[in-house]
Amino acid sequence: MNRDVLRKILFILLPIIAVAGLLIYFFASISAGVVPADFTAARGQAAGVSQDIVNLTGDTASKIEQIGKIQSSGTADQILNLIDDARSTNKAAYDKAFDLSHDLQEMAGSLNDVRQPRQQLGYEAVALELSLVSEFISYTSSLNNFMDIISKAATNGNQYSQKAVDDAVKDINQKAVMINTLNQNFIDKMAAFDKAS
Repeated sequence: MNRDVLRKILFILLPIIAVAGLLIYFFASISAGVVPADFTAARGQAAGVSQDIVNLTGDTASKIEQIGKIQSSGTADQILNLIDDARSTNKAAYDKAFDLSHDLQEMAGSLNDVRQPRQQLGYEAVALELSLVSEFISYTSSLNNFMDIISKAATNGNQYSQKAVDDAVKDINQKAVMINTLNQNFIDKMAAFDKAS
């Protein structure tokens, strides 16, 4: 497996970690004085789940980095073990994304008693975040597809299809760009939510 391909994946993972970190910040920064307690509680739960996603995504990135470091000197078994570990943390992040979507739905449900225009801004922010979670779930699936290619390459003595690698990297890049765009829109909407009364 080409180290440049693995480096590309690492550069893809880093923005996702940054996005998740920003989610934690914005979930924690919502003014609690003018929103229902249910909203505040769901926000706190969502912040905790977001932190879990950050940690798990960071673990996945670390394992992919280790694969890149041992690519030329490690055995197929070492590489496959790291891939299995990366799959495990990637799946855990995938599962946590579903938990986050549940927390976001609870946040949306608790906005009924919030006055306009803040209520509308809150609904729009939650909708953006649900879209981001959906993209993140798709992203983790694409990352698994990429790890399938790495796994086959390790099993077959580093023989892999460059087109398959390029297609997987392109797919992951497109999803990362969409996640970052949705995150920026969410940040803008939450800033408006925080300023509204």
